[in-house]
Amino acid sequence: MIQSSHFLPLSPGVKRFLATESMYGLSIGMFTLILNLHLLDMGVSEKQIGLITSMGILVMGIFAIPVSILAKKTGRKKLLVSGVGCLALGCSMFALAKSFILFFVAQWIVSIGLTLVETTETQLLFYYSGSKREETQAYSFMFAVFTAFTGVGTLLGGFLPHWIDLSGRGYQNTLLVTSGIFVLLACARGWLLPAEKQDAPLQEARPMEKKDPLLTKSRLTQSLKQKVLLFSLFAFLTGGAIACLQPYLNLFVKLRFGFSSESVSIILALNGLALFIGSIMSPILINRWGIKRTFFSIYLVNIIFCFILYLNIPAVLFSTLLVVRGGMFTMLTNLADSLSMSSFKDEERDLYAGMRAVFRSVGSALVAFIIGGILATNNYTLPFLLAGLMLLIGYIYFAYVLRAKYLESDQEYQINGQNELPNEC
Repeated sequence: MIQSSHFLPLSPGVKRFLATESMYGLSIGMFTLILNLHLLDMGVSEKQIGLITSMGILVMGIFAIPVSILAKKTGRKKLLVSGVGCLALGCSMFALAKSFILFFVAQWIVSIGLTLVETTETQLLFYYSGSKREETQAYSFMFAVFTAFTGVGTLLGGFLPHWIDLSGRGYQNTLLVTSGIFVLLACARGWLLPAEKQDAPLQEARPMEKKDPLLTKSRLTQSLKQKVLLFSLFAFLTGGAIACLQPYLNLFVKLRFGFSSESVSIILALNGLALFIGSIMSPILINRWGIKRTFFSIYLVNIIFCFILYLNIPAVLFSTLLVVRGGMFTMLTNLADSLSMSSFKDEERDLYAGMRAVFRSVGSALVAFIIGGILATNNYTLPFLLAGLMLLIGYIYFAYVLRAKYLESDQEYQINGQNELPNEC
C-alpha cells in the first residue's frame, strides 16, 4: 500500500479499534436522534426531558473519577466493553419503559455507560499506539470514523421508524434495533481488541523518560496533581466553548433566519461533512506546522468566525461560515484533547481522564444553562460572541500556561524517515 508522508502506518490494535468505532458512531447517531422524539411520543413533557438530560450530565460528572480509579484495577478494555453493555441495557429500557421513573433509571444506566466509554476509550486507543505522533493521528481518525457513522446513524434513525415503528409505541422498535447494535459492538470489542497486557512491546518502543533521583515521591505526586489540575481547567474552558453553540446548533440555524426543517437538515449534514474533514486534517497540520503555529492558526480562525457569525450577516454567508467553522472547531478540539492526553504517562492517563470529564461536564453544564437563558429571550447572536470570547481565553491559557510548560517540543508529535515506526500497514 502506498503510504502518505503525512500519516504513520497504524498499529494492529489501533486498526481494530477504529474498525469497531464505526458501529459506535452508527448506534450513537440513531440513539441521539430518536430518544427525545420517543419521550415526547410517550407523553413526557419538555420540562421532564430537560430534567432527565441534566441529571444525565450530573451522573457522568459524579462517576468519572471513580471510573478512572477503577480502570487501573480492572483494565480499560473491560470497562469499555461494560460501558457499551450499559448503553445497550439503557437503550432497551427506554424502549420498553412506560413511566417517568423508569425513563429516569434508563438515563442513569446510559450515563454510566457513556462515562465508562468516554473515560477509557482514548487511553486504550493511545495504549495501542506506538508513539505520540501515532496517538494524535489515531485520535483524529477515531473522531473522523465516529463522525462519519454518526451521520449515517442519524439518517437511518430518521427513516427507520417509518418502516418498523407502526405500533403506536413511539420509537420503540428503532430503539430496540439500536440496542442490538450496541450489543454487537460490545461483542466485537470484547473479541477483537487486544488485551492491554499483550501490547507491552508497544510501550517499550516509546522513548524512555529520564527520572531525577533527587525528586522525592511526594514531590512527584504534587507535580502530577498540579499538571492534572492545569489541564483539567483547560478542559473546563474547552467544554464551555463547545456548550456555547453545539447543543443548540439546530435552533440557531432554524430560528435565526426562519429556515425550513429541510434546509436545517441539509446545513447540519454539510456541517457533519466538515467535521469529518477537520478530523482528517488535524494530524497533517500538527506534523507540518508544529504545535505553536497550528494552535495559533486554528484558534485565530475559530475566534474570527465566531465574531463574524455574531454580526448581522446574510443567511447564505451565515450558513457557509457555520459549516466551515464546524470543521475548524473539530480540528481544534481534536488536537486539544489528543495532545493533552499525550502529555501524560500511560499510568497517569486514567486519573486525568476522570478529572477532565468532571471539569468539562461542569463547564458544559454551566455555559449551556446560561445560553439556554439567552435563547429564552430570542437572542440567537450573542452565543457566538460568547463562544469567541471563551476561545480567546482558552488560547491565552493554552499558550501561556500549558504549552510553555508541558508542550514546548514538537519532535514527539512529528515524524521523519529515520524515526518512523515499523508498524503494520
